[in-house]
Parts: sequence; structure tokens; C-alpha cells
Amino acid sequence: MSFDWGDYIKLAEKLQNETNKNSIEEAYYRSIISRSYYGVFCISRIKAGLEFYRPRPRTGDPGVHEKVISYYKNSNIPEEKLIGKFLDDLRRNRNDADYDRRKRIDKDLAERAILKAKELLNILNGIKSSPTARSTQ
Repeated sequence: MSFDWGDYIKLAEKLQNETNKNSIEEAYYRSIISRSYYGVFCISRIKAGLEFYRPRPRTGDPGVHEKVISYYKNSNIPEEKLIGKFLDDLRRNRNDADYDRRKRIDKDLAERAILKAKELLNILNGIKSSPTARSTQ
């Protein structure tokens, strides 16, 4: 049985609802943002048929995150363009949460990440997978 990437979003919600965050509150918020992004990113990657995409070393191939986001942003389908925009927004927030210790990550940003991830899930559930998607074949 394969892992359900949507479980990352469920985990983010559980972290958000945790009442005893104590002195590590910001770590919770950073984790919520990271899990929210990765949950929808991995589902988006599969839907785009890019689950097995790996950039070739030293060729200038885009990284997998850039490739997936570009796939959706460059689509002619409005829902897919929105997916690309939301993924890009979430990725920027995730990069801040994971790599920038000076950036203040708060409850509002974490809540917005979960809401955006859940909205993305709804959109993704309404679109068909790319005909090149190998994960469903």
C-alpha cells in the first residue's frame, strides 16, 4: 500500500489544533506550513504525470518543484493555472519556514497554508490526471 500524501495535510491540521504548544509554538507553525506544502505538492506532481521526474545532473534541467509548478502555471486550463499560483505561494512560505530562521512564522500564516492546501486538494480532486501520469497505470 502506498502512502497517502493527503495525510500530511491532516497532520498539519492536527498540529494546528494542538493546544499545548508551549515554548515551541513557532516550530509547530513552521511544520504546519511545510507539511501543508508537501501534501499538495506530491499530489500535484502525481496528477501532472511527474511522479518519477528526476532532473538530469549538470544539464540545466529544472528541479522537480520548479517543474511541477511550471507545468500548472503554463497550462491553458484556469484551474490548473490557479494550482500553479497556489503551489508557488505555498512553496515560498515553506522555504521561509524551513530555511529562514530570522523570518517570523506565526499562527495566521500557518492557518492560511492549511486553508490554501485544502482548497488546492479540492481543485486537484476535480481535475483529471495528465495522460502521461505513470502512477495510475
